[in-house]
Amino acid sequence: MLMESTTQPRGPAVPAAAIIGTVVIGATLFHVWLHQRVHGVYNPTQIGLAFFLVINVLVAWWEIALFVCQDQIHAEYEATKERYRGTEMTRIAEIFARPIPLLNVLSFSQWTTIWSGYSLFDPGYSDRRSFGYNIDVGNGFTTLIPALVFASGMTFEWMPARVLGIIGIILFWQMFYGTAVYFFQFFNNDRHKGHSLRDLVVFVGITNLMWFVFPLWGLWASVELILDGSYRVFL
Repeated sequence: MLMESTTQPRGPAVPAAAIIGTVVIGATLFHVWLHQRVHGVYNPTQIGLAFFLVINVLVAWWEIALFVCQDQIHAEYEATKERYRGTEMTRIAEIFARPIPLLNVLSFSQWTTIWSGYSLFDPGYSDRRSFGYNIDVGNGFTTLIPALVFASGMTFEWMPARVLGIIGIILFWQMFYGTAVYFFQFFNNDRHKGHSLRDLVVFVGITNLMWFVFPLWGLWASVELILDGSYRVFL
């Protein structure tokens, strides 16, 4: 039997992809609107980093779910790995089309299929002993608050620019380095074998590539904050 999250649906439900899209687009636009209201400008660096940090906060929530609901994730993976062998992207499409009850949208158990689905490409996410599992759980607990601080700090300048820059250096380097090591272990452990190049590019490559490109952008902005001693990089 195919196992899914066991929380009983209550009230209206919306496809997971629609919830994700609404959160990412809505929160990004809110950050951009606030920045324009406060400073009167639309700044590409602020817009790009706000977009990425909103995604990172969402993923950090999922990464905490990876820790809290690991037994459920492992059970879902075991129940689906043979059925979807060779057709992993079909399972991914089902996961993003699956209705999530709006009243339970913050429930960790509603998002476990994100990880059991990813485990079809990298079984390490259903194994507490793997690097992928531990680096992502660590990121979930350690980057959520700094990401919120940096995203809001670009606009509201809560602290001296150099202090926010130091926070940014720590935050974005952790993201970049963790992703680089993850990619190495993914291929070094032959996780890519048995999957088509298209599926690897679409689901593993593009999603993880964001954690290369945007952290480099964030590192550059953080260095500018430190060297310039002002928030000019966001103005």
